[in-house]
Amino acid sequence: MSFRRFTTGLLLGAALALVAACDSSEERAEKYYQSGLQYLQKGEVERALVEFRNVFKLNGRHKEARRTFAEVERGRGNFRETYSQYLRLVEQYPDDLPALKALAELASLSNDWALMMRFSMQALAIAPDDASLLAAKTVAEYGLSLDKNDSAATVAAVAKARKMREEQPDNLLLRRVIVDDLIRSHRNEEALTEIESALLVAPEDQALYGQRLSIYAAMGDEAAVEAGLLDMAERFPKSQEIKSGLMRWYISRKEFDKAESYLRGQMDASGGDVTLVLDLIRFLAQYRGAETAVSELDRHITPGDSNPVFRAARANFLYDLGRRQESIAEMQEILTTAPPTEDLRRIKIGLARMLNVDGNIVAAQQLVEEVLAEDSGDVEALKLKAGWLILGDEVGEAISILRSALDYKPRDPSIMTLMAQAYERDGNRDLMREMLSLAVEASQRAPEESLRYAQFLASEGKFIPAEGTLIDALRVSPGTVSLLVPLGQIYVQLKDWPRAKSVVEALETIGEADVQPDIVQLRTAILAGQQQLDEAVGYLEGLAAEDSNDLKTRIAIVRAHLANGEDAKALAYSTKLLAENPDNAAVRFADASVRALTGDPAAAEATYRALLAEDPTRLPAWMSLFRLVAADPARQSEVADLVEEALAHAPDSEDLQWAKAGILERGGDFDGAIAIYEALYQKNSANAIVANNLASLLSNHRSDPESLARAEVVARRLRDSGQPAFQDTYGWIAHLLGRHQDALGELEAAVAGLPKDPAVQYHLAMTYAALGRKGDALGRLQKARALLPADGSGTLADAIGDEIGRLESEGVVPAN
Repeated sequence: MSFRRFTTGLLLGAALALVAACDSSEERAEKYYQSGLQYLQKGEVERALVEFRNVFKLNGRHKEARRTFAEVERGRGNFRETYSQYLRLVEQYPDDLPALKALAELASLSNDWALMMRFSMQALAIAPDDASLLAAKTVAEYGLSLDKNDSAATVAAVAKARKMREEQPDNLLLRRVIVDDLIRSHRNEEALTEIESALLVAPEDQALYGQRLSIYAAMGDEAAVEAGLLDMAERFPKSQEIKSGLMRWYISRKEFDKAESYLRGQMDASGGDVTLVLDLIRFLAQYRGAETAVSELDRHITPGDSNPVFRAARANFLYDLGRRQESIAEMQEILTTAPPTEDLRRIKIGLARMLNVDGNIVAAQQLVEEVLAEDSGDVEALKLKAGWLILGDEVGEAISILRSALDYKPRDPSIMTLMAQAYERDGNRDLMREMLSLAVEASQRAPEESLRYAQFLASEGKFIPAEGTLIDALRVSPGTVSLLVPLGQIYVQLKDWPRAKSVVEALETIGEADVQPDIVQLRTAILAGQQQLDEAVGYLEGLAAEDSNDLKTRIAIVRAHLANGEDAKALAYSTKLLAENPDNAAVRFADASVRALTGDPAAAEATYRALLAEDPTRLPAWMSLFRLVAADPARQSEVADLVEEALAHAPDSEDLQWAKAGILERGGDFDGAIAIYEALYQKNSANAIVANNLASLLSNHRSDPESLARAEVVARRLRDSGQPAFQDTYGWIAHLLGRHQDALGELEAAVAGLPKDPAVQYHLAMTYAALGRKGDALGRLQKARALLPADGSGTLADAIGDEIGRLESEGVVPAN
């Protein structure tokens, strides 16, 4: 036998073995798929999902397994995982029409109308006459018109939706458009009729019930709201968010007896379920007082009873009362005596939270790892671990953990909120927006989730959708101050003075003392926004006249005069106020601040130093003194010593550390400045300004790969931020890493926002050069050189000059 024949035989044998292995792999995948289907038929969803995951390990292109997996997750409300699975399906099978339809529908849940339009159009290219896809396109047009505040486009989209609804009466997307439009038009009776009709099509659709509640609230039918919430709580008994919504309704109306009665009824019906007992005790502690809560807790702890759950509840209660060390010791003692059970894991998580707040992160993390070693799917432990990973910029692992948590609790808004935070750190604002929107929906428009989403929308300039989010939340949590105040601020931004005034009137109706500062701020902003400056001051003076001891309002009058450019009036008023209150530290500080702004720095400094002599821990006085001295070119040599003196009295002050970092940076001690920003970042890595300054220093003043990699991790959140300084930092880092196209958009936006900053011009010029746009680069460099200080010295000036010389030597002509 020749060598060639022998090797041919070997190759053929190997090929046949490979085919057999492939067949075996596909066969095993199919067996897992069939096993998963059998589990589904038995109602064992978790085991079915495990089998489908096994399918993907062996055959990642198994179409029906992935489709079934996606459909199951959709049924469980895990929309993020559903979207991921359908997206993978479309990537593998681009013409899969059902998957494209599902993706379009999922995009509508998070109000991502651009994404909904994209998937709708992709599907219509395959099936241009598909009625449901044409409907999805119309829904996307409606959503986009609202985002753009295009009323004509909105009217057109609604007209199309109404016409299509006649042909597709079961299409819930079309019905939601019609309902939403009716609600926005305040045609509540018609909207209710539409919802009742839609519920005949989809009787288990929670969103429709939520919209019905909003309409009841808008109509002022409080009895219908309460009945609707009770109906939903009974209809969806596993939804903790609905029960929380019912409690918020009772509490917002101060109907504490009804709230307590509901909680007791739930507890009694469950036969004394521990979780429900603790829900009642927490309510009693907050709204009936500590003694009532302790009495209730004691009722459930019989003599000799060693129930660790109730002992832990008592410890938690003590912790909330401020007796932290006592409660931590009690929790630790419980862990040493109680047998290992699921309840014990809950207690470990409770102790971990206490230790985390107390600053003992290492011990808290150890407890969480112990819990996860016992149960890798413990959702509360996964959330805590993910939170720490996010703070440590380990975003990829955090997202993976949170996806696992969503597998177990797909409707948990706190998981969605954590995912939004992770995506924020990663600079992915689209996914951040989606998770915040889903959290609102999953929480049944809870105040905290609604406020967070509204603030995000407002930060993007989307004030109308932000308004809608807050109004929807207020309908189910009426009178909630944390929602009313930002709603009033949005109306001020929109210059919608009648609605802004209506919010103030609603706050005044609440009549609580701690709301008064918000009322004053909004009323003053409304008057100032209408250029009624004298009226604004008059309003404040009227409040001060009603209460001569209200120094905050009287100091606000001083600020109002300064804001109006009335320096003489501000000084006269502060002088009068000081004469009436010569020993009041706040008044003395306000008077000094006025004098610093109105041309009497010596008097201001004397007062600041006098205040500090009395109490050297007064941080505002230190910062004002620092700014006053730093503003004088002749006193620059004093600044560093002043900050060191202040730090001796307030070593933990982040503001003073920040000031010291700035001094070091200006003095060329970049390593010293970086060290301070690193320490500040370790204390609070969520501070975007600290992140920006740290990343900027690392990228501009260090050239080693490790520092640049560190800068890139810290700066990810700055991408697409809309803040020119942040975009400059991220864009420059992207350029240094060779991602010039990514850098271009960020740096062009940064230059548009900071046109007189030579460093930003230089960064964009270098990116142009890297992309081969040498004429544009030279033009930008010349602009940067013209913006440099008069002496034209320094590292930046040298870099600009060197690059201009290099390009000119190549014969490059600057672009216009």
